[in-house]
Amino acid sequence: MRKLSMPVRSVLLGSVAASALAAMMPEADAGGFAIREQSAESQGASFAGNAAGTGLSVMYWNPAAVTNKQGLNTESHYSVILPRAEVTVDRVTTAGGVNITGLPPFAAAPNSADIAGPAIVPASYGAYSLPGGYYIGFSMNSGFGLVTQPDNENYDGAVLGRTSKLFTTSATPTFGMKLGPSISVGVGAQIQYADGTFKFATGTPGGSNSFFKGDDFAFGATAGIMLTPAPGTRIGLGWRSALTHTLEGRFATNPPTVPAGSAPTIGVSGEVELKLPDIVTLSLQQALSPNLRLLGTVEWSNWSRFEELRVKSTGTGITVLGPATPGSTVAVIDAKWDDGWFFSLGAEYDYSKTLTLRGGVAYEISPISDPTKRIIGIPDSDRVWLSLGATWKYSEMLTFDLAYTHIFLDDARFDRNTLGTGLNLKGSVEASTDILAVSMKTKW
Repeated sequence: MRKLSMPVRSVLLGSVAASALAAMMPEADAGGFAIREQSAESQGASFAGNAAGTGLSVMYWNPAAVTNKQGLNTESHYSVILPRAEVTVDRVTTAGGVNITGLPPFAAAPNSADIAGPAIVPASYGAYSLPGGYYIGFSMNSGFGLVTQPDNENYDGAVLGRTSKLFTTSATPTFGMKLGPSISVGVGAQIQYADGTFKFATGTPGGSNSFFKGDDFAFGATAGIMLTPAPGTRIGLGWRSALTHTLEGRFATNPPTVPAGSAPTIGVSGEVELKLPDIVTLSLQQALSPNLRLLGTVEWSNWSRFEELRVKSTGTGITVLGPATPGSTVAVIDAKWDDGWFFSLGAEYDYSKTLTLRGGVAYEISPISDPTKRIIGIPDSDRVWLSLGATWKYSEMLTFDLAYTHIFLDDARFDRNTLGTGLNLKGSVEASTDILAVSMKTKW
């Protein structure tokens, strides 16, 4: 292994430290609450060609990409996400259909102000080639996640949701092999940890926090194939399996005051089943000239698995929604989502031997097709991606990527019933996102 200079070693150590910190701050910016930002290189083309590229970050969508490099190679990617989302409640009705919009306690704050904050998403990859055309690799990603919390926690929509948090981190050991000069295959195992929290105001916008918090490990698989049927043509097809987490934790309420010497008794141990989708990605990279390539991707996400969030009691206790016994349902948040689709088209141009420029556009169809399916803490909608990016080859050992994306999200309506009180809230969410991504690729 080539000995590294002190500046390069410092950069590498700093990257590891930044990954450890940034992994605590996920933010959803793909359909549902998936995180697409796994590659600065792919982001520069709005993820066109992301399963057929030549970098290691392609492994996230297509594990056959573990065969892309010879020797020992590593990549570190970081995405800075700057979202904006504002919720406005414009109608509140009782279970009997009486309009109480603008009446106490729904009179002071129909608007949430911003519910989204900045986030950093890291992704890391490594691969090593073995004799005989075999390859091993490893990646760390946060494939699903979100953090939404209103600036005004007592706005009208707080009875539907104050805080929604989901953090995931997934380790994926990968094995690949070349079956010939024009075909490679790869498989991997997903080992994912998830930690989730959901809070809502109890009864009124200014009420106490009721919440569920739990965590879990889940296991899945990846598989993919990479084809080069003709010079200048690369086709990649990859699959990430569905994952099912059973988040185990507690459903409880924080009373405004607790008498001295006593402990809160409003709560019960419980669990929530969280079904995450299969993801299938098909990509093309086609050379139009020696230094110009056309890129394209179609991706399907099986979000129709996500039908509800059901809190089941695993113990005996009293909650704000009633008594609970082992196996009983404490609360249900309906979803009934559809499948999601993503289409992107881009191009990249080799300006010189050391500089490649790229750009792309994408259209994403949200799995949320109706206001009654939109959970206020997951304000997803159809969106358009516009991206620019570049790759700079600093040396034979080091390469850097830079990308910028702006996401235009359609304004989205919601029509949801509260838990326990029987109120119905209607309103809208207005959102947009900017993303800046960087990466460092090292050949050892």
